Amino acid sequence: MQDASADLDFAAFCLWIHSNDPDIEGILTVMGEALAQDTDREARDDLAGLIEDGLGSEHARKIWRNLRETLFTPRRGTIVGDARLAGQEEGREDGRAAGKAEQLLRLMERRGFSLTEETRQRVTTCSDMPLLDLWFDRAIDATTLDEIFAAPSSTDRVPAPAQRPEHTSVPSQGLTDPGASAN
Repeated sequence: MQDASADLDFAAFCLWIHSNDPDIEGILTVMGEALAQDTDREARDDLAGLIEDGLGSEHARKIWRNLRETLFTPRRGTIVGDARLAGQEEGREDGRAAGKAEQLLRLMERRGFSLTEETRQRVTTCSDMPLLDLWFDRAIDATTLDEIFAAPSSTDRVPAPAQRPEHTSVPSQGLTDPGASAN
């Protein structure tokens, strides 16, 4: 395993050459354990995919797929696995919130609002998905930043798709001083 860990690319090449070896399961296990130690998950996953593609037999590919699932996929019910899965989910949520924030900023810019650094910071640091949705929905028709960022009320909801044609028209370009508020 130490030799494989020292040069993962060369070890992968050797795997392809020996993919029909009678002890391929042992060879793949050593490679899998060495690769599992790689802290660069993206590079590890890329190399693992290349290894699978280069294996000469379906038997070896099947063993490799099972090893990848066992070694590279966090398991529920273990402290480490649960923590890793929670971190992955948190990362996905952060990514979704960041995407919504970017879309909200883009909408506000397209609508002609003058955005201060403080306003940009407020939007990009918000991780409350329903609040970002509310701000986005308000930004569609708002004429001031105060309208967008007003405190949520009990009547606020994500609106249903427009039923009447007047709700689908393009908003007028004459905004009432959109840069008046720095909220």
